[in-house]
Order: sequence, then structure tokens, then C-alpha cells
Amino acid sequence: MQLVGIGFASSNWDSLVKQLQKQLPHQLNGKLFVDSVSATAAEISSKEFEYASAELKKLNADWVLFSPGAFETPEVCFKLLEELKNNSAKNVNYVLVLDDLSHDLSALLKLQPVLELVNKMQFRLSAPEMLLTHHIRSFPRIRLDNDFQTIDYTNHFGILVRQSASDVPLNTLIPLNNIQKFETENGDLAPEIWLQKFLGKQGKPALPERAVGILREAKGCYLFPGIPFNSIQRLNFENIKVEHLIRLDECTLKNPPFKRFIEQMKGEHKRWQKEQQQNKKIKAAAVHGSGKYLIVNALLEKLFSEIGWTNVKLQTNTDSTLLPQKDTVYWLKLDESPEIKSKLCLIDWSADLQQILAALEDFVELNDLQIAENSAVLPIQKAEFVKMREYLLTEEKALESTIHQAESSQMLYEQERDVLQNINAFSKILIAALSKSTTWEDAAENAAEAKMSKTLLLCEEENLAAELNLKLSKVQRKLWINPFKFQQPEDLTQFNTKMILSYLKPKNLIVTAAARAHLENLCRQAIEQGEKAETVFNEQNKIIEHTKTDAALLMKNKNNLALRWLHVSLKQLLYRDRHSFQTLPEKAA
Repeated sequence: MQLVGIGFASSNWDSLVKQLQKQLPHQLNGKLFVDSVSATAAEISSKEFEYASAELKKLNADWVLFSPGAFETPEVCFKLLEELKNNSAKNVNYVLVLDDLSHDLSALLKLQPVLELVNKMQFRLSAPEMLLTHHIRSFPRIRLDNDFQTIDYTNHFGILVRQSASDVPLNTLIPLNNIQKFETENGDLAPEIWLQKFLGKQGKPALPERAVGILREAKGCYLFPGIPFNSIQRLNFENIKVEHLIRLDECTLKNPPFKRFIEQMKGEHKRWQKEQQQNKKIKAAAVHGSGKYLIVNALLEKLFSEIGWTNVKLQTNTDSTLLPQKDTVYWLKLDESPEIKSKLCLIDWSADLQQILAALEDFVELNDLQIAENSAVLPIQKAEFVKMREYLLTEEKALESTIHQAESSQMLYEQERDVLQNINAFSKILIAALSKSTTWEDAAENAAEAKMSKTLLLCEEENLAAELNLKLSKVQRKLWINPFKFQQPEDLTQFNTKMILSYLKPKNLIVTAAARAHLENLCRQAIEQGEKAETVFNEQNKIIEHTKTDAALLMKNKNNLALRWLHVSLKQLLYRDRHSFQTLPEKAA
């Protein structure tokens, strides 16, 4: 059992640990916490908070014994204790060790803790004068309800209030020093005068100096003689429970608070031993079950393994081996599959899992998720998960839009590219042929001598072509085309290229200057547009490739986020219901 001391001199701490060890059958390991400035300052201040918190966590305490004098303020003290409680893997118990009762408690009582006495009475306390160092031998129960109409007093919030006996909140302790006056049938009276007159009328003798306050109980208001220190069981602050209060100079079994502390430590050790034995049996017990999703089953098996459960087998409900095995102790139900009556202990997580998985609907495909090996899973809150999920869905929508637009553009440019690619080859041949063509004037002048087998006439006027056709009497095959009927580069597709190609040989092509310029211009436009279409097509293809890469990365991020959500949610579910796995059914036990 690990003890950690805060705020003690080394000699006092060693003496305290020795006194405790004498009364306990099991071994204690006592460590005295020393903060970074302890050599020069007696207090742990807010400046050393983070360091002190980290160092205390490393000590792995079962019990923390602390002195208020170790801290700059009570607020720093309980903030540090709360931080340790929240970050510790153990259930840390706190013990307040007092050297000077009045001095050490005065500052703490400013926080108005709730005192719990050994007789189970509870009330909030802020006045140190209500504490007694001696035992109260006897004090009569004297009810006050009919002896005053109202009282004016300062409550725990420092507010002056006027209340009747029935109006005073239950379990409120009012120090006489906080009362300004009593309103009676005989007028307003100061607390001292009212108390003397009231006790003078009682059949039960009580000295005025023994009454220090008024306590409101269920049956009414009563005179209160104070609180003996030895009768205090524990102190409850806002987020911290102090299990015991002991005095440094009274660490013997004759002292009731010290004795109660020893008894609880013995009880805690016995429970620890029993839990260790029980845990061995429990963690050897078989946990079987069925679930729809492989990833959920795998994650749960991993989480069980992390807390020492190795005999866990979760199957998909489509598995032929769905029925529980002979060694099954716990049956884990993860979906709405039919209930199996032969199991020893049913733990139904189907509704919880449905709620967890609802956050992943329309987000990821659960069957695509896989556990990443050797990867630390960062914790995530639901609000953070929802925010990141919406961000990723928005990014995914934008990427899908980009891909859709790029694919549409790619389709259009692909069609244009394919058309222009066919034109381009013809355009290059035609340009080459035009460069070696015969001018119209030369052809007309030498028409009678022309002896080629075929010729192609390119001019804008039919009459002009007919005239030259007559002159070319020795040419067997003649073809005339008006190039000006082709106004756009894509119009070149109208050429019967198979037929035309046979005419595009040296000296077979006769063309006017205007026709040649027009055709050359169209061909160059076709080539340029074809190159542009190819470039744009490739650019769209690159956009699609890059966007799909981004989409794949985004899907990976979505899957990782979904895994984080599943891991954290299932871990919370397991830890929430871990008590269900900490008690063996009778048959299994």
C-alpha cells in the first residue's frame, strides 16, 4: 500500500509512518512529496501547480496524508488534490493531518466544508469556534422553536437573513457569534441576554457558556454545544472527500480518529486482497457474444485485453458458431439478434451500441474500418467529433463536386480532342500538299501539256473550275472542291479523306491563292485547337487524379476519426459497466 505525505518535516513523516506500520499487518511504502521550491519555501503555490501535479501522479498513491500548511492557499490545496484524483488510476483516499487544530483548520473552514460526524449527522461548518478539543460528557436536548419568533443571523454566504425556526434550512448550524438578535414576544434581545433568560426557564440545567450555537434538525431548532474533534468522521469539500482527520501528536489507538483510520486501512487491504483473488477468477472467465460488425468486435476484444481479459471471443451474427461455448460465463449482446437462453450472464449493449453507431451513419462504411497496428488513439469528446465530422463531410462534398465537374469537362474535351486528333493528321498532310501545289495561273497556262492521271481543283468559283477543267483535256480524273464551304476547323471532317488523299500528291493539286490561304488557316486552327484540347484534357485528368488522391486521404481521415469515436465510446461503455464483469455468477463461481 502506497502512502504519500505532503507538508511534513522528514522526522515527523518518518515517525507517522512507523506508528501506522506498527498497527498494520501489511507492508506500507511511505514517500514524502517534495516540490521544486521546498528547500527555500514552505508552501506549494499556484506557480508550482503543474509540476506538483505531475510529480504526485508519478507516486501512485493509495493514501495521501496532507497538512494544510504545505499550501499557499486552501484553494491550491484542493485543486491539486482534485487533479490527482481525476488523473490517478487508483481510488485515492485523503487524510488531513493537523498539528495545530485551531490554526490548521481555520483556513480550511473558509471553504465551508460539510462535516460528517460518527453519528451520521451532517452540516456545513465555517466557524472554527464550533470545534472542541474535549469530549462533551452530557448536554441536554433543548428545543427552541417556541421561544423566539425570528432570528437575525449571518449565513454561510455572509448574508444577513431573518428567519423563523421553521425557515432555517435543515442541518444548518448557526454559531451564536453569527446571531445579531432574537425577536421574542418581549421584543428584540441580544443573543447573550436571550440565552440567559431562556436557560433560566428550563428544568434541565445548562450553563450558558456551554452553548455555542443553534442546530436546525428535522424536528426543529436545538441548542448546540459544539463539535468535539474526535467525533468528526470526514470532511466533504466541493469535489474532494477527506476520509479522516487525525492529529499529529495523537497517533495511538487510544485516539478514536486514529483508530478509525487504522481500521479503514485494514479493511481496504482485505478488500484489495479479496478483489485480487476475485479478479483472477473473473479475468479467466469467458466472455462470448455476437455483433454485426467485425470492427466493433475487434475493438472490444482489444479493450478487454487491455484490462486483463484474454478469454473474449466476439463473433459476427452470420457466423455458424453463434451459440455460446461450454465455458461461456458472460454473453455480450451487441445487436438485436435473438436472445440466447443458455447463457449464464447476459450483458445487453445493443441499445448503447446503436446509439454509438448512429453518429457514424452516412459517414463511413463500418465494414471498411480496420484497427491500425501500434497506433495510439487520442481521446475525443462528442462535440469535437461532431465538429470534425461535419468539416470532413463538407470537404468531401466539395471534392466530389470538383471531381464531377472535372469529369464532365474531361468528357467534353475528350470528344473534341478525338475529333480534332483525326483532323490534325489530315491537316498536316493537306498543309504539306498545299506547299507543293500548282498555282491556278501556272496550271491554266500549261493545261494542254498536263498529263497526270488525276487532279484536284481548289477554288471558290465553279465557273473558274469548269473553265480549267476543259483545258485539262489530257487529265483523266478531275475533282473540284470549293474550300470556302468549310468555315470552321471541325468542318474539315466533311472531307472524304480516303478519296482526297490519293489526289494530294505533287503536281496533282491545283489551287488559287485565296483557297490556299483559307485552307492553310483552317488547318493551322485545327492543329492549335487539337493541341489545346489535348492540354485541357490532360489538365482535367490531373485535376481528377489529384482530387481522387485528396479524396482517398480524406476517406482515411474519416476512417481514423470513426475509429477514434468507436474506440473512445466503446471504452467508456466498458468502463461504465465494468462492475457487471466484476461479479461471477453463482454457477461460474
